[in-house]
Amino acid sequence: MKRLTLILFAVAAALTVHAQDADSLKIDPVSLGVLVQANYAGESMYIAESALYAYPGVGAEIGAFIDYNITRRLQIEFQVIMALQNGSYVVAKQDPGFFVWHRYKEIDYLADLRLWGLDLPFFVVGRFPSGNGNFRLGAGPFTHLTLGSWCPGDSGFITPYKRVISEDDVTGKKRYALNDSHAGFGLLFGYEFESGLQINFSGKYSIIDIINYDSEYSHAHPYKISLGVGWRF
Repeated sequence: MKRLTLILFAVAAALTVHAQDADSLKIDPVSLGVLVQANYAGESMYIAESALYAYPGVGAEIGAFIDYNITRRLQIEFQVIMALQNGSYVVAKQDPGFFVWHRYKEIDYLADLRLWGLDLPFFVVGRFPSGNGNFRLGAGPFTHLTLGSWCPGDSGFITPYKRVISEDDVTGKKRYALNDSHAGFGLLFGYEFESGLQINFSGKYSIIDIINYDSEYSHAHPYKISLGVGWRF
């Protein structure tokens, strides 16, 4: 009798697992969507030779994403985002930090910066049912490709992305202050309604120091936070 009970229990468990597998097959393995977001981007930067710092600014971005649904609760998301970023460069006696709401007397304002480029984040995302939708929490690496930078209203100011520092002693090639590309890690948090509408918040920080010349004190690590909406088709 015990053996029969065990057999019946095993069969029931197998049928349950099969039913769950069959149900999971009903989800689309791949889904697409679009994103529209505002960003707040800057650089944790200090160029020692000129005491140059960076203030963050507000910009905008638009993009698309593709999700590979591993299960109903786990997916891999790849985004392609075209981003316009704004900021300012200042000279200061000490690091102004993240204080962007004031202009201190000891800070000399130099110029605004406009930068546009591509963000390519790759997130592993968990989905957690709540109400009429799902909370989404993800993390993963990203790459940024800077496509252009300029200073509106001050064409004579050369941005650090193009400012020549010196020439290489061996090759004779010109060296520039900052690299055009960087990479790091990001976090994603949001909520998706049953209709496919999303509210998304993300943060990215570059682990790469984008200054490409030797300096004991100089550094530049780009960062960005984004807030916006998305739509899954």
